[in-house]
Amino acid sequence: MPFLLLIAGCVDLTLAPTDEVWDGAYFRTLGDFRAATIGIYDQMSIADWYGRSLPLLADQMGEDVKLSGSSGRYQEFHNFEGQTVTSHGYATELWAEIYEAVNMANHIINATYEPPDAVRVEFDQLVGEAHAARALAYFDLVRMFGQHYTFTADASHPGVPIVLESDPTLRPARNTVAEVYEQVVSDFTVAIDRMTTARGGPFMFTREAAQALLSRVYLYMEDFGSVIAMANAVIGSGKYSLVEGQAYIDQFADGGSSEAIFEMQSTDTDNRGSDSLGGMYRASGYGDFLPAKDLLDRIDPADIRWQMFVEDPLLVGIYASHRVNKWPTRANTDNVPVIRLSEVYLNRAEAYVLSGNDAAAQADLDRIRQRGLATAPPVTATGQALLDEILLERRIELGYEGHRVFDITRHRLDVVRTDCTSDVCFYGYPGPYFILPIPWAEIKANPNIQQNPGYAGA
Repeated sequence: MPFLLLIAGCVDLTLAPTDEVWDGAYFRTLGDFRAATIGIYDQMSIADWYGRSLPLLADQMGEDVKLSGSSGRYQEFHNFEGQTVTSHGYATELWAEIYEAVNMANHIINATYEPPDAVRVEFDQLVGEAHAARALAYFDLVRMFGQHYTFTADASHPGVPIVLESDPTLRPARNTVAEVYEQVVSDFTVAIDRMTTARGGPFMFTREAAQALLSRVYLYMEDFGSVIAMANAVIGSGKYSLVEGQAYIDQFADGGSSEAIFEMQSTDTDNRGSDSLGGMYRASGYGDFLPAKDLLDRIDPADIRWQMFVEDPLLVGIYASHRVNKWPTRANTDNVPVIRLSEVYLNRAEAYVLSGNDAAAQADLDRIRQRGLATAPPVTATGQALLDEILLERRIELGYEGHRVFDITRHRLDVVRTDCTSDVCFYGYPGPYFILPIPWAEIKANPNIQQNPGYAGA
């Protein structure tokens, strides 16, 4: 397994040296599987992953975020300073913590246990959740540390090592991006087959959560028919609905809305504190990042989503005049969305337009646009102009939830910061620093793994 996986564990899940010892020592009852699964969700919500780093990195590497000038957190990545970040803690911890979740999921998936018939459904659900967690973990790893799927014609460029068993003697090479995506699709497919219940609302994986996330995976793969099929399954389930008006604003602070499909839960007693995602934007937190005026100028002030921003009179000059207020609570108890129903509609809209079905794409785009502003006129654009409108709507609707750099690279766009407070106001595609470096500790420990081009050690 990757070296950092061996040193990053913070729970007992890493103590057993082999699967055989693990099975005999830990997985003796269904309750053991329940506890281990809860551990994966806790792992996913930490600040080094969904609690802050992944959504923050993905957005601040684009053009919709600008530096506030208050600190240097994540600044190297915003400025695409490739040679200086090979040993940077943010990339190193993201890699290590995601692989720790892979390790935890592997133990559940590989455990030798035959459940009594009375608990077979719950057991299958738990194992399905572990497959979904491993799928999302590898998807996050490959999109953060490997170039996008269509970077090469056959996705044969380097991805990340696939590790499906816990073996501390392994020193794996990087699998191709195609191979990693194949594993992601396989795990999500198994999860969809095994999960038949809902244990914890949007805070735990469900069949629909796996289908929704798979719609995103297929979109990145440009398998548009499969995007539409997965989106249809989620939307057609009737389990989710778009929220409107004040409920739209409240969903980010309160969590668990009718359009939440999968999200990271924060509570009064279990939250990321000052390291939360919202704390990076709020004036009451670190306030390191601001919304770019270029994006704000594209939002009608009558649109409900304009209320995701708050004016700060202390911001002046190039920094004026708003802050992101999507996660407003000073107590840092806002949930972090992983996927919402609105994204599923936008995934399907993009798949429709790229499949030549402009009318269906227009209808999906209208649902999202008119939810924000009821008086918005119906979309009439077609072809490339319609695709451009969908991509703009993704910036507005999914802004600051961790999507922008992936939308930029898979559409081969340049980063153009017209409202720029950083050292780099233009970064052209293709570029080596749209992805993160393989951590230097991994490079030193594993002679079989290669660094990404442009980074130290490549």
